[in-house]
Amino acid sequence: MRDPLIPGPGRPPGWRDRLLTLFRRRNWRGFIRLYDLLKPIPSRRSLRVVTRYGSQFFLTPWDSVDTHVISEGFYESEVLEAVRPALGPGAVLWVVGANFGLHALTAKWLHPETQIVAFEPSPAMAARILENCELNGLTLDLHTYALADRTTMLPFSANASGNPGMSTLHPVAQFAYDQRFMVATYSAAKVIGRGLAPPPTAMIVDVEGAETEVLRGFGPQLKAAGLRVIVFEAPNDFLTTRQPANLYALVHEAGFTLQILDRHEHTAHALSNFLATRP
Repeated sequence: MRDPLIPGPGRPPGWRDRLLTLFRRRNWRGFIRLYDLLKPIPSRRSLRVVTRYGSQFFLTPWDSVDTHVISEGFYESEVLEAVRPALGPGAVLWVVGANFGLHALTAKWLHPETQIVAFEPSPAMAARILENCELNGLTLDLHTYALADRTTMLPFSANASGNPGMSTLHPVAQFAYDQRFMVATYSAAKVIGRGLAPPPTAMIVDVEGAETEVLRGFGPQLKAAGLRVIVFEAPNDFLTTRQPANLYALVHEAGFTLQILDRHEHTAHALSNFLATRP
């Protein structure tokens, strides 16, 4: 049964959400006061926002990634644009570290014939993915465990709000996390070998420092001819320093060529997105 609080797919946001989104995008004064007025505490506090691609999401104006989507229409659209040529009939896109489903669901919205496999170990973010699936009238394959290079249980540092995108198996000392819990991890080779998900033909990996473990977990399958495109995050100088060395070696030895992706939104920081393709 459909949740009565979630409008049917394809319906435009209500006037409150549209007005608040306009205030945020124009950076007009009085947003917080208007937000509290139109979204009082007992009501649903998130905004329903349409991205520039037409997909819709429930967003929190105080969270980092959500704020970019509200203000600019998307977040790291260069990642989506880099994989889009590889999507279509027969394609399988893995989104590892799917967060609230921005890239995964938008890819499905634009290319419904593509099979989308999303990996997100955070219960809070996985719940948001399911809610946003219903909002858009879409389905994808959601796996609520982490990909790594072995099958085990590992501590996972997470935030349910603020900057949930920093949730990781590799916590940063200077960053504050409000949750820490154990998550199951599987290697990609085991996921494929057990038939839990089909092998990817394209992949987005955004796992906050665990990229090497994710790719190592493919084993020989990282060299499979069917995998044509990988987008992953690494330090800005990755192509010149080739650091982390293990990550560079994995991608290079698997036969991929690398290029840095130019950012389309105001999201620049110490890391960039890189495109790995097979010639």
